[in-house]
Amino acid sequence: MYHSSLVVTMDFSRVKFDEQGLVPAVVQDWRDGSVLMLAFMNREALQKTLETKSVHFWSRSRKKLWEKGETSGNKLTLKDLFVDCDGDTLLIKAEPAGPTCHTGEKACFFTRLEGGGEKTQEAWGGIIERLYQTIQERKRQPSSDSYTSTLLQGGIDKVLKKVVEEAGEVVLAGKGGKKEEIVYETADLLFHTLVALGYHDITPEEIYRELAGRFGKTGLRRAPAARAQGGDHGAKPGRTTG
Repeated sequence: MYHSSLVVTMDFSRVKFDEQGLVPAVVQDWRDGSVLMLAFMNREALQKTLETKSVHFWSRSRKKLWEKGETSGNKLTLKDLFVDCDGDTLLIKAEPAGPTCHTGEKACFFTRLEGGGEKTQEAWGGIIERLYQTIQERKRQPSSDSYTSTLLQGGIDKVLKKVVEEAGEVVLAGKGGKKEEIVYETADLLFHTLVALGYHDITPEEIYRELAGRFGKTGLRRAPAARAQGGDHGAKPGRTTG
């Protein structure tokens, strides 16, 4: 994660600004890896980003510095920053406060070059998101040939029975200590957990947000019901990423 001390030690000489004093900056959602947007930075924008932890860019059309989300409120909070092997491109890992694209979409990349202009979410995230989309498609359009459709049509008890079954398989594989079996059974558990999430229309992004909120924190975490009631009932140890 990003540390404030890096502001002092950041060596701008490693960044190769072009003849106009600009460098392209790719912005990535630090939670799921989605590429959110591409814009340009000059030295001032880079320095401002490091100082405030709110991502700034240089507008080539307006010839001015601008903070992402300064009018919409959909700001980008800096989490980490990298320079590529040639020093001529930056990678900004950030946490978006809302949709990054001015169209209201999560990211600026939602149209395939050869897709006829139709919107798609398939540029966002990775295999977890693609699996979840497939699960949702099987839910909307059931098929007798689909294992996922059959599982969903069996109801939540059938889905959860598989989650428990696969969790047990992960435990046995972990006890056995064979890497291949642990990987295989964990993939099964992850898939069936996604089916359970899909049954309740809970997206992977909601899980990422929960994990992001816990990142770097230690101690007991109260369950949602306990937090709402303001009590300690339901406190769970070991549920943090710190």
